[in-house]
Amino acid sequence: MDEFNSIDVRHRYFQGDLLWTGYKSVFIPYEREARRVGRSQYNFGKKLKNFLDAVLDASYLPIRFISLLGVVTSALGVLYSITVVISWLYGGTPFEGWAPLMVVVLIIGGILMLMLGIIGEYIWRINEEVRKRPNYVVREKQL
Repeated sequence: MDEFNSIDVRHRYFQGDLLWTGYKSVFIPYEREARRVGRSQYNFGKKLKNFLDAVLDASYLPIRFISLLGVVTSALGVLYSITVVISWLYGGTPFEGWAPLMVVVLIIGGILMLMLGIIGEYIWRINEEVRKRPNYVVREKQL
């Protein structure tokens, strides 16, 4: 309980914090009875918030995905610009007027997404430091 209570975050993902402590977890089977009175207050919005807390609290994958998306978008912009230049060398410009605009949008948009991903990586690392979670949890001491 001390390790669990030492986690000081506002948007807490309860299940993730329990698993983070690293102690053995056990499933206790039970049969849920039907609700006799009223309706559950745990609506779709609360479930969605819980899902987002789980993904954003425990994983840096969304940030990495944004960075990867930026690289892929920039690469598509470069490939498309090469296609436009090759087409121009052979005497035709595909989608006149639209091609240069699309090249600029893809390359600049991809670079911006990559920069946002890099900034996100820095913010994630700051977030990890601010949490002040220990590097490890000692399950038991042997004397």
